[in-house]
Amino acid sequence: MTNYTNLNADKINILDNIQFRLFLGSSGALLVFKLLFSGSELIVYKLVTDLLIISAISFLFLFLMDIFEKRNASPFSLIMNIGILNAFVFFLIMFSDSIMSLLFENVNEKLNNPSLVSTIITLAYILLIVGFIIYVFITLRHLFFFRQSGSQKIYFYTMLVFFVLASLTAQYFGANELSFISDTFMIISVLLMLLNSLRISWIAFIVKKEKIALLVLSIVIAVLFIVNLNNSGDATVHSKMLSSISPSLKEFTEIIMLYAAIYFSVLFFTTLFHIPTAEAFDRKAEEVSSLQYFSKLITQVLEYNELADTVTDITIRVSGANASWIIWREKDEFISLANKNIGFIDSNLLNKFILRKVDWENLDDTIFLKLSDIEVQSKLSQKFRAMAISPLKAHGKLQGLLVAICKDDKKFNEEDKNAIATFSDYASISMENSRLLEESIEKERLERELDVAREIQRKIIPEKNPEYEDLEISSVFVPAFEVGGDYYDFFKISESKLGILIADVSGKGISAAFIMAEIKGIFESLSKTIENPREILIKANDILISTLDSKTFVSAAYCLIDFNERKLNIARAGHCPVLLLRNDTAQRLKPSGMGLGMSREKHFEDTLDELIIDLKENDTIVLYTDGITEAKNENLDDFGEKYFTEILLESRNKSSDEISKKVINEVSMFAKNHSQYDDITLVILKWKPRHSEERGRDRQKIKLNGEKEWQNSAQQL
Repeated sequence: MTNYTNLNADKINILDNIQFRLFLGSSGALLVFKLLFSGSELIVYKLVTDLLIISAISFLFLFLMDIFEKRNASPFSLIMNIGILNAFVFFLIMFSDSIMSLLFENVNEKLNNPSLVSTIITLAYILLIVGFIIYVFITLRHLFFFRQSGSQKIYFYTMLVFFVLASLTAQYFGANELSFISDTFMIISVLLMLLNSLRISWIAFIVKKEKIALLVLSIVIAVLFIVNLNNSGDATVHSKMLSSISPSLKEFTEIIMLYAAIYFSVLFFTTLFHIPTAEAFDRKAEEVSSLQYFSKLITQVLEYNELADTVTDITIRVSGANASWIIWREKDEFISLANKNIGFIDSNLLNKFILRKVDWENLDDTIFLKLSDIEVQSKLSQKFRAMAISPLKAHGKLQGLLVAICKDDKKFNEEDKNAIATFSDYASISMENSRLLEESIEKERLERELDVAREIQRKIIPEKNPEYEDLEISSVFVPAFEVGGDYYDFFKISESKLGILIADVSGKGISAAFIMAEIKGIFESLSKTIENPREILIKANDILISTLDSKTFVSAAYCLIDFNERKLNIARAGHCPVLLLRNDTAQRLKPSGMGLGMSREKHFEDTLDELIIDLKENDTIVLYTDGITEAKNENLDDFGEKYFTEILLESRNKSSDEISKKVINEVSMFAKNHSQYDDITLVILKWKPRHSEERGRDRQKIKLNGEKEWQNSAQQL
């Protein structure tokens, strides 16, 4: 159905074409004119006839040219078409006498005194011949301009002008004393035919197989044109039919046939001379096209292994080798990649030989090796004789070797060396781009994973600090990487008790973040059933010892504040000391204990102590991770506990938020010229209990002053 629709669309387009409609109009006018004025010998009649013929041929020429240029056919296919059409015309001319004899008893009489039927038949025959002649001329024009450098139009269209002049003068001056004019135009036309037939530049750009086929086609077509030209003599019906319309038309068809015969004769000899160099040219053309193709691949997105396969495949085509592969260095190992026409066992055997012969660090150019007498030859499944090895470099460093190998020891030459060297340069760039692309894709994948981890961590870290009348709380968390291994949290045990946890997972990144998530779940569950910090850490170790690997542990400190008893209970599992700022001193609270996940239950329990202290007004409790004390400057000096303690003491009378801000600013200034070494976590608790008489006065204000004054009082507090 689709084909039928397309066919109808083509018919509509042809009929809508103005040039085709003008051709039909000129042909119809010629038919009517011949019927009305048949047999007239007036010069005006001949001029009008020739004018109508020139118009019809011109419009047909323009119409076919338009179709021709849209199809953009190759020279070889065009020549094949001419050969087929030429054979058809050969039979048409050969049997024109017999065909016309079957239709009419006296052919000559019908041609001299044409009827409507004989005129239509004659015009139909002439249209076939003219269509063929125009197609041949358009094809010769296309072949003339194909692959030509510079403008050659003047040569071709000058020749066409002389063709027309020679055709017209043959009728008007060919039979009198002015015949020299016609002869002159004809001689010039033949000279221009020879000159333009020598301008064959496209023959060099076709492959050897096509050249051999073209050699046969060109001589066959040339012979057919010569035979058809010979069969167009004055005594034949073919010649009489053309002359009955116009002698000029007959002359024009013979000139085009002569031009075609000369062109294809010259083409035969030109092709013959190109045969010896065809193989070398094909090799060069293959090299150029392969390099052009590969230069495009450099900018394209290709998977690394796919690119490696392309490299070895093109290497075989460029060098004419029998097999190819890549030796690639991964850390201290050498592996075979993208084997083409050779097994991995053979390539691995040859790799050992190559690595003994090649100076890996100093290889800068393509080298050749002979394999006729190597010791592994007997172990190979195929007998190879010669090898070409070219370096694959990235940023001046050798990353791999491109190996091409053949069975003929005389196969590789200096030309092959240059081709392989040039190609390996392109391949090096392309493979490096592909590797960088894979790294970029891997980085993007990790970024997506980090997004997940960041989201997990965002949910793990408390969104805001709990609020209590007797306690100021400030917390800061700054990860060293996209996600960190530090963790802090607050657990509301009851209305009068608050649990505070700070922890540091050994290691960094995503794995530490997921362990953090596990720790959060463990401590949230345990804090709902157990109050004592020591017992919580013991139970947490029991769980983590079976889930953490031997290289991973978690340091932690768990504090419990009892607001009613005004006591602080501390248990520490291998974490940094808890600092207590009281008056003008800083005490390091360091009950014994080892990291979670480092030891089995009994040993962990025996080494874990607990410390209980009474809280006094303005006591400041500082929980932190070693990201603060181990922050480094450009000289790799540590921030240190001493400097950290001094800053805390200087700021002890300030609010917890102000103390946190001061510490983070000082750490940032200290390490501004060095990347952050570790996660930074800081939790500051400032004990500021309110006395009972103050609370009583507040309650009295609520009763006396109402809701508005209570809000003002609450803001002041």
